[in-house]
Amino acid sequence: MINKKIFLSLAGLAAVLLSLQPGVAKELVIEKGVIDKDTTWSGEILVQGDVEVAKGATLLIMPGTTVRFAKIEAFGPEKMYTDKDNHFSRAEIFVLGKLYAQGTKEKKIVFTSAEEKPAPGDWGAINFNGTVDNLLEYCEFMYAQTAVHCHSSQVAVLYNTFKYNGTAMGSKNLPDVPVRCAMPVLYNLVTENGGGIIIGGGTASPVAHNEISGNEFFGVYVKKGGRAAVRFNNINKNGKGVIFYATKETLLRDNNIADNQNYNISMLEGQADDIVARNNWWGMTDEKKIREKVMDKAREETLGKVDLTDFYTSPVSGAGIL
Repeated sequence: MINKKIFLSLAGLAAVLLSLQPGVAKELVIEKGVIDKDTTWSGEILVQGDVEVAKGATLLIMPGTTVRFAKIEAFGPEKMYTDKDNHFSRAEIFVLGKLYAQGTKEKKIVFTSAEEKPAPGDWGAINFNGTVDNLLEYCEFMYAQTAVHCHSSQVAVLYNTFKYNGTAMGSKNLPDVPVRCAMPVLYNLVTENGGGIIIGGGTASPVAHNEISGNEFFGVYVKKGGRAAVRFNNINKNGKGVIFYATKETLLRDNNIADNQNYNISMLEGQADDIVARNNWWGMTDEKKIREKVMDKAREETLGKVDLTDFYTSPVSGAGIL
């Protein structure tokens, strides 16, 4: 007869070995709260409320991790923040410290909805506020309101995929926060979202070598003093290609901007300054037809003028993700 203590030890050992088998790792459930010390996430993570990464703390997310967000009540008890100007109605990760989410090409980090039938806006954002030295690389973002939101912060957004979000990413500076927003957006696939990339509020961001296509409303939106260097992107088949509102310091050249549904370039009411958009490929070589896909002073007297001179007569080689 097997000794009872030995049996229990063997049973416990079996349980441990089972937990180490691929595909049976236990999901880690994260409730609303503050991460106040260096923390590592790996495996399967379920977020069930707002999570703050406090100043002085770093959240490290390992390659191959999947972070799923429960669809909490909009501005309900699981929300830590209810300021609608700077926060989102659903669960979000709010970064005051640092976030390193660095996957690999083979083991990407996934941020997505926990819903059985997911939809855009099921979760809020990865929301950076007044923080520097953050990294999002080889991640997939799906079903957020605005997947990455940069408030007066510095975060590198590299080699990621943004799909099925309300908006892929946005940036702006906040008053009384000393850090100025910088969000380099390089080598990303931004597709099938409501909106693509928003550069706003005095922020400065290079947007280069991205595939920006099939977004319902716009590919790139530069607004309210946003400053962007938009180069070597493919910006195709969006509702509108590139939108400008109340801004003037934008470099837009060496892109393939074509086949966008409404306009390849659109100035909104309040865009009184001219925009230089030389040296791009517009999908055609007939200047009159190129102009037909532009909303500027030629159509509305109050708007500035888009300078399209020196346009390329063939697609830009090397644009998009290399």
